[in-house]
Order: sequence, then C-alpha cells, then structure tokens
Amino acid sequence: MSDYVGLLGIIAGLLQACGYALYIRGSLRKEIDPNAATWFMFAYGVALLTVLEWDRGANLALTILPIVCATLSVVMASICLRRGTLRWPSEWEDKWELRAFLGDISLTVLYGGAWVLYVFSFLGEEQRSLAALAFLFGSNATTFTAFAPILRGTYMHPQKERPLPWLLWSSAYVVLGVATVLEHGLWTELLIYPASNAVLHAAVAWFARPWRRRWRAIVELWLANRRRHVLHPA
Repeated sequence: MSDYVGLLGIIAGLLQACGYALYIRGSLRKEIDPNAATWFMFAYGVALLTVLEWDRGANLALTILPIVCATLSVVMASICLRRGTLRWPSEWEDKWELRAFLGDISLTVLYGGAWVLYVFSFLGEEQRSLAALAFLFGSNATTFTAFAPILRGTYMHPQKERPLPWLLWSSAYVVLGVATVLEHGLWTELLIYPASNAVLHAAVAWFARPWRRRWRAIVELWLANRRRHVLHPA
C-alpha cells in the first residue's frame, strides 16, 4: 500500500464522518426526517460488503470509509429509534429496501456456508474466492435496490433532505475510487462500490438541491390551499 493510497483512504473516511455529523445534526434539529429501519438495514448491508471487499483484497485504507459508514449508520439508526421514527416500508416502491435487506441476509448465509465448505475441504481456495466474488457483486446490486426508496422519497419530497451531507458522501466515494484505482488498477471489482455510491449519493443531493426544495414547498402550499377551498368553499 502506497502512502498516497493510505492518505486518500483517511481523507475518504473523514469526509464520510463529516457528512454523518451534518446529517445527525440535521436529524436532531428535525430538519431531516430519517427512518431507523432504513439506517439499520443500510448499516448491515455496508458491514457485509466491507467483509466481502476485504476477502477480495481490499486493504485497510480502502475499508476505512465503509467501516465509518457502517458504524455511524448504527448511531444514526439509534438516534432515530430513540425519537420513535421506526417505520417499516408501507408503499410497494419502498419495499425494495426490505428486499435488499433480505438479499443481504441471504448473501451472509451463503458466504458463511462457503467458508464452512472451505474449512471442511469441500471447496478449494479458488472456488471459495470465486464464490466471494459472486457475493460481492450481489452485495453491490442490493445497494441499488436499497437506494430506490430514498431516491424516490427525495424526488417527491426534497424538503425532507439536505444536499450538503450527500455531496460530502459522494465526494468521499470519489476519493475512495481514486485510491482503489491507484491500488488495484481500473479493472477491479473493488471499484464498483465507490463508483456506484458516488453516483447514487450525488443523485440524492441533486434531488434535494435548494431550488427544488423551495419550489416543492410552494407547490405543496398551493395544493393545500386548493384542498382547503374544495372542502370549505367560501
């Protein structure tokens, strides 16, 4: 591991932590409306992905960010839980989040099973490594389904999010992507995680940009006035 990769890994972790600090502050000030169930499921998925990336050759510098992410996701979920904001997905679009969580549990069981078969010599190291690669692809795929509800929710209600934490997180993944390329080259499965998350987090920031939040607030105020006039005509 070069000094540049180690430095970039630390910078990525610090950017991730700064994003969480802003997000937690916004939650405590009730500027953001997060859900405990969402963040617990997200923490589990990131923790699983961290283990799979380590299995595929990610060093400490490349796992600082996901470790920080998983740890602070649990902190975020605990704060939400104390505030009583535990909500299970109700609309069919949001149930993709639950499906992603169940997918991560299935991948955990399969990954554990592969290790058991390896320990008892039913699988060789090459077969076990290929299985871990397949599980890593699966874990990255569940990230897209897990993001579907928050992308949809932020698009429909941008006032419930703030763009700055998501911009910091997207920047952290860009830095991690550069570190990954320096360490493993461009054609590596380890690049899927930072590249995909940089795009997904940037999309949330874009949907939550100030202009959209102000415009949505005006539209919702107009709709509320229309409903009030329909129910209580002058």
